[in-house]
Amino acid sequence: MHLLRDPIHHTIPVSWDERTVIDHPLFQRLRRIKQTAFLHLVFPGATHDRFSHSIGVMHMSSKAFEPIVEDFRSTFGPKSITPDQIDYFKRLVRLTALLHDVGHGPFSHSLEGVTSAGKPIHPLRKDLLEHSALPNHWVKERGIKDREKWLGERTYHEDFTLAIIAKMANADGYLGGLPAQDVAALLADWIEPTEEFKAMCKVGPSGRWSAQPVLKALVSGEIDADRMDYLHRDSHYTGVPYGQYDREMLLDNVIWRPHPDKPSQLCVCVRRKALHAFEDFLISRFHMFLQVYSHKTVVGFDIVLENALAESQDFQINPDLEDYVTWSDEWLLGRILEDRSSKWAAFIRDRIPLKHLYTARQDERKVFQKFIKPYERSLGTTAWYPSLKNKSVAEPKGQGEVPKLWWRDCVSFLTKDARGTYPIYLEDRRKIVAMETHSLLLKSDYVRKSEFTHLYCLRGEETKAIPWVERSGFPVKGGSSGKNEFWIED
Repeated sequence: MHLLRDPIHHTIPVSWDERTVIDHPLFQRLRRIKQTAFLHLVFPGATHDRFSHSIGVMHMSSKAFEPIVEDFRSTFGPKSITPDQIDYFKRLVRLTALLHDVGHGPFSHSLEGVTSAGKPIHPLRKDLLEHSALPNHWVKERGIKDREKWLGERTYHEDFTLAIIAKMANADGYLGGLPAQDVAALLADWIEPTEEFKAMCKVGPSGRWSAQPVLKALVSGEIDADRMDYLHRDSHYTGVPYGQYDREMLLDNVIWRPHPDKPSQLCVCVRRKALHAFEDFLISRFHMFLQVYSHKTVVGFDIVLENALAESQDFQINPDLEDYVTWSDEWLLGRILEDRSSKWAAFIRDRIPLKHLYTARQDERKVFQKFIKPYERSLGTTAWYPSLKNKSVAEPKGQGEVPKLWWRDCVSFLTKDARGTYPIYLEDRRKIVAMETHSLLLKSDYVRKSEFTHLYCLRGEETKAIPWVERSGFPVKGGSSGKNEFWIED
């Protein structure tokens, strides 16, 4: 047993098997990838990395698992889950949590914005399956809707994680003393778990319930170890209070119970007395996205990165991932800065943000979408992210030259689930009820989802952009006169 010191969780125990995984070069690469990409350009302390976050998630997964199992044995009897099952599940959940982000590339989610915005640098799933270390026999033969469409989709860090896990496994397919296939199966629904794991997952009286869905939920769910760590960690390093929540109350009151609608499965529940701690957890994440992750300057630098990479004609992620696993933030930044003629590279080097003109809030987004409808994306090399480019040959009369503007849609979810389908249940007086029956937060329309759009132009060009937008008739509220005015937010 090894002990690691961490500013968030203090002392983290690590087993020998886990230590061998941590010491693997493909995991060590996470030291060179920041957890929050450009966030440090606004919050100077946010220089923490994916490496420390991943170890923190591993620690939080067992902190959540242990009281859950203790309650499960107390409620359904000591034979409902055997010591061997407990040991296997705990090791599997910890290892899966440790490796959940191992597929991230430089600048984390910002790199993925390059593909989603219009320049596909990420490989197709069929190419990843053909050329990477990911074995084809891991892929489920049934349960994938429209397989051809699925194979033709772009892959991102979640898929790369599975391929890298397979690459880290030994010749027998084991990693950290466990089948690598089972680790991958907890991360992706389309990975087939081993038969041994399927048998091991039968818990409760006569093995009537499958534990696989609730084990998966510990790593990726509404109350998962990933969120439990990154909210505290990002809050600590950015110096903002929004990510703090009542961790002890939440951990002590998350339990497993028979699923009310699926008799063969367990579900994740929260005891009634911890309802407000759970709501606080949801609000913490919601506010971190609003105030930190979607900060206008941070989002603006994501756009700068995308434009910089758009100028690099040969920049692609090869499906074998051999080059990808050597990349780091510093490597990619160095590649960008090699082009001394690129203004985008200079913006990153000298921290010159785009000029933020306006944020169209939720009640204004329909008006904004109508405003940009006559324009299309410009897929050039200098203004390729959505910029205003009129579809007509002639410019609209009296409006003058159409300026280059960029916008980015942002969203913060309280929950992505449709109303009435929230996957976490509430135990109230020994009855399992839908969370929404008691949670005023989930009943309310107040913060179910918040969508907004940041609008930018190049710094120094706002004197041209603002009059053009005003003449174009975008009705922006503001000003003491009550008239529609364009509002610059700085």
